[in-house]
Amino acid sequence: MGLFKKKQPKTIEHEEPFKIPQVTESDEGLLTSKPKFSMGEIGSVFFGSQIKDKVVYSDNQGSVNVDSAYDAFRSEEDKHIKEEELLRKYGSKYPEFSKISNKEREKLFGVKYEPPVEDKIKSVEPKKKKLGFSFVEDINEKTQIVEEPKPVDDLTTEQKTINLDINFDDEYEYNSFDPKLEEPKASSIPSFLFKSSADDTKKEEPVVEKNTTEEKPLDLEKKEEEIIYDDNKPKVEENITTTPKVVSSKYDDYKLPPLDIFKKSSASSDEVPAWLEEKKDIINDTLKSFDVEGEVVNYTKGPAFTRYEIMLAAGQKVARVKSLHENFQMNLGVKSIRILAPIPGKKTVGIEVPNDKTEMVCFGDIITDEFINSENKTMVMLGKDIDGNPISRCIDDMPHCLVAGATKSGKSVCMSTILISLLLKNKPDELKLILVDPKQVEFSFYTGLPHLITPIITDASLVPGALKWAVDEMERRYQVLNANRVRNIGDYNKKAKAHPELALEKLPYIIIVIDELADLMTGGGAEIEDNIKRITAKARAAGIHMVVATQRPTVQVVSGNIKGNIPTRIAFRVAAFVDSNTILDEGGAENLLGKGDMLIKDIDAPQRVQGAFVSDDEITAVCDYICGEAAPDYVFTHDQLKKSMENTQIKNEQAEAGESNELLYDVASFCVNSKSCSINGIQQQFNFGFNRAQRIVAILEQKGIVSEKRPGNTSNKGREILVDMHQLNLMFGRGDDDFE
Repeated sequence: MGLFKKKQPKTIEHEEPFKIPQVTESDEGLLTSKPKFSMGEIGSVFFGSQIKDKVVYSDNQGSVNVDSAYDAFRSEEDKHIKEEELLRKYGSKYPEFSKISNKEREKLFGVKYEPPVEDKIKSVEPKKKKLGFSFVEDINEKTQIVEEPKPVDDLTTEQKTINLDINFDDEYEYNSFDPKLEEPKASSIPSFLFKSSADDTKKEEPVVEKNTTEEKPLDLEKKEEEIIYDDNKPKVEENITTTPKVVSSKYDDYKLPPLDIFKKSSASSDEVPAWLEEKKDIINDTLKSFDVEGEVVNYTKGPAFTRYEIMLAAGQKVARVKSLHENFQMNLGVKSIRILAPIPGKKTVGIEVPNDKTEMVCFGDIITDEFINSENKTMVMLGKDIDGNPISRCIDDMPHCLVAGATKSGKSVCMSTILISLLLKNKPDELKLILVDPKQVEFSFYTGLPHLITPIITDASLVPGALKWAVDEMERRYQVLNANRVRNIGDYNKKAKAHPELALEKLPYIIIVIDELADLMTGGGAEIEDNIKRITAKARAAGIHMVVATQRPTVQVVSGNIKGNIPTRIAFRVAAFVDSNTILDEGGAENLLGKGDMLIKDIDAPQRVQGAFVSDDEITAVCDYICGEAAPDYVFTHDQLKKSMENTQIKNEQAEAGESNELLYDVASFCVNSKSCSINGIQQQFNFGFNRAQRIVAILEQKGIVSEKRPGNTSNKGREILVDMHQLNLMFGRGDDDFE
């Protein structure tokens, strides 16, 4: 126990006692240690017998008025504010009991105080017996005549003891404060509610009751800035219940398009046609004629093709079946077939053979309950697989998509199914679109939609500006996500919905759809490619996605940088294996049938799907319905986009020229003194890069300081200097004395 002996603190002696308002003086002086408590014989009325019968007022914040706050704990002789001062200043010796009267409340807010029905307790003698009080009436409010407060000496003993002047409510037996009562908001309380009653007492005159309906409404917004907070007065704001702000949208009454617009295809009555068995026998005979031990064990009929599954005998090579590709195609008498050797996840080899009669997959056939009831706003329906199951993808998971294929292979219809799927599930404040249509005919149906950020872009020169805006919006959104400590747009919108009191900005998804990328790359390819790479690289979390289509899937159009950031590819029929390899990084698209037959590749192996068909009438009906629900609300127009691009170009030119002009004189003087001008010499002298040195030499040539480059001049002397130092100073507006 001696090891843990408590160290006694050192006592401090003062010449004069140190006085603190919270500590009362005693004969014992300051306590240097915690005094021991001994239980008294008589228990405290308030605290019992285990605690000292002593009240200590502690001010932890240091913002309380000492003169008024501690008087309740001082004796009559030591009070800082005397009764005369209280009577003169507040009109009462007990200002802490001052509250707003019912009549004053009705005068300020125009609402008569009516407690809830459950709080109205009937009294046997309502005029005699009072159990509680409501709002306290001001002094002499009953007579409405202001009298000068009597001196303390003239007051009776009873008046000195009790001077509350409480006005009991005569209508109800119990009328205490109920927090359920509707109280005014904090922003609507006039400032004069917080002023002292002394000012009102000085200016109070005999009141004549007026009709409150004739009074002008109070300008509460101007009074809001004048609110005065005083610790000595009752804090009315503690009884005020504030309601969270609910951000309303102008699209609250917007209704999504109906689903009965889309037609459904009629089910085929002939489920097992005769030609299925005929083609099965042809495949078996072809295998037998080439001494390949195997036969068709199963087949699956799809909307456009049928897949026959071949089980090979033990020891047979799969490559032998692949080598018979042309023989199968010739014996079956079809345009093209596709061999899966083997089928992913199975022990069989698949041969996909076109059907004699292709069944159309309508868009109404793939609208399922899962699509309608899904909370994911970015789900799009694409078509049906070979088993007849609807195939869907979520753009949020893609997160970007490349659609490529030859002309009339179904590429434009696929783009329409993606757009219609998005329009069926999203309001204009949930989805925004940027449509780029260089051909001017593919997206003409969607003109005037309220979902558009800008009118449909048909001028290729405006595309770099629109993509630059998307890049800037992406950066701005990341700042918003960072400020709210969320990872992506989905978490941000959930937080905004769960906490309406924060009044967060609602961030819609932004889908950028480009119909023909090849036409854009021939113009401003470098700038467009840079913006596409930035968007596809990191715009997913910000809710910005791209769908890019092209009918010329070459390496010059779909570069490796663009394709590397777009993991989802949709390939339609192409002309050659090279094009299929450019899209899918493997073959297969050259053997498709066209007319909606496509391969979808994301992470797994390509999946063959028959794309859904949506007619022009159905697209027009959906767009007309949406345009009838809401008007266009563009973020920027084409004219604003042009002006912004021009300003950006001017700023870049000015910045470039300004950077060159700062060093132009030094470079020119160096060339004049050395009597030669060469790009290599400028690079070595000023530590410039080749491009910057070349640009400065071009500026010197335009100003006439150096000569033009002569074609065929292979000498290392550089360009000829055309001016001397005096002429150079005059050209730059500088005196000779400044440059000695």
